[in-house]
Amino acid sequence: MSSCRYNGGVTRPRGPLSSSSRTPQPPDGETQPLRPCPNPSPRLQVVVSRPEHPGVTEAGSVAASPGQEASEERAGERRRNQNIGYKLGHRRALFEKRKRLSDYALIFGMFGIVVMVTETELSWGVYTKESSYSFALKCLISLSTLILLGLIVMYHAREIQLFMVDNGADDWRIAMTSERIFFIALELLVCAIHPIPGQYLFTWTARLAFTYAASVAHADVDIVLSIPMFLRLYLLGRVMLLHSKLFTDASSRSIGALNKINFNTRFVMKTLMTICPGTVLLVFSISSWIIAAWTVRVCER
Repeated sequence: MSSCRYNGGVTRPRGPLSSSSRTPQPPDGETQPLRPCPNPSPRLQVVVSRPEHPGVTEAGSVAASPGQEASEERAGERRRNQNIGYKLGHRRALFEKRKRLSDYALIFGMFGIVVMVTETELSWGVYTKESSYSFALKCLISLSTLILLGLIVMYHAREIQLFMVDNGADDWRIAMTSERIFFIALELLVCAIHPIPGQYLFTWTARLAFTYAASVAHADVDIVLSIPMFLRLYLLGRVMLLHSKLFTDASSRSIGALNKINFNTRFVMKTLMTICPGTVLLVFSISSWIIAAWTVRVCER
């Protein structure tokens, strides 16, 4: 009965005992038996296997050469510089558009006030409220008011775009805070007040100063709607701010940003009061007296 031994998963029959079989034999490997090297090298040799593709690492990613890395870094820096330059140019263009829209809004606002005063004065001496001339002038006031409202909406749209560019925001709804929405609605409400085309009367009841007798008069609604149109003069302060050297000069804005100074209409007015207080007070006083005098005259009629 022949015995078998296990060697590398292959069973081989063991031959008859002989002198050769008593000599120890080296174990067989998986493919070939290990044999001693005939001329062993005196130094230790380390063999490293090479990948089939020299440009591919073990993780499968392509190893970039130093030249390629430098070119990629230069391209990335160039893209960043182009992005910064584009943002600065876009911001400057938005500044100019906002300034132009503010100028147009002031022009149409003042135009509506001038036409309103002209129509009010002419309707008491030249023609009546039922005439076609009064209707045409009121339609002109309504048209200028619609254009003014559109310009105000566009102005605030440019402000929101500036906010997005300065803060790197992608959604415009981030800039729409409750405070901003309130001021936009208030501004639109103030600028929307104007005399309506046509004649509308209401009864005004009062008592005389000395006799306390009741006095009933029929007043025109145009008086109530015409006087609040002077509130549009706030646009003058916005134009002064956008055209001020403190607001447009880069050095002034840099110094203000370092000192955490907010350049608004109040700051510009304080600066003008410091530089030329006499001129500012004179212009403000004369304008207030003229508006107040005309308002009292209209109410007394």
